[in-house]
Amino acid sequence: MLGKEQKEQIVNNYKSSFSDTPSFLLVNFRGAKVSEFELLRKKLRDNNAVVTVVKNNLLKKASQNTEFESIFQDSVGETAITFLEDNYVEVTKTFVEVGKDHPNLEIRIGFIEGKSVDKSELEKISKLPSRQALIGQFASMLNQPLIKFINVSKAVPRNLVNILNNLKDKK
Repeated sequence: MLGKEQKEQIVNNYKSSFSDTPSFLLVNFRGAKVSEFELLRKKLRDNNAVVTVVKNNLLKKASQNTEFESIFQDSVGETAITFLEDNYVEVTKTFVEVGKDHPNLEIRIGFIEGKSVDKSELEKISKLPSRQALIGQFASMLNQPLIKFINVSKAVPRNLVNILNNLKDKK
């Protein structure tokens, strides 16, 4: 049983998390086995994310007078929360993948970059390429004009040499 001071500290931690990291996923894990939940935790650790079991009444207190208040007023049952940093695509992919094999680990709602997102939107987000892949694609796009310019600039001397060789062969 948590004491009053511990509860206040937890509420304050959630309040600061809501202001520092306004992206999170709420997960319903009713009926999930411990092994399923531990599998989810392990996979999330690989993406530097943590899923935490929460008491709904503490979440309600922490969300009072915030934009999230309406989300948590109806929270019932077993709830877990994951706060998302810049890695929300990878974390969402992990939740969707684990949820396919373990339907008891169900995303209830997500809140990403100030917007509420439902399950279908989260599935779309999970299909996006990772941040590193997007950076690679962007760098490749930036390189293409330069590569084309270099190839064209090489073509002029190469064509001149070919013409001179053809003239030499004719004489």
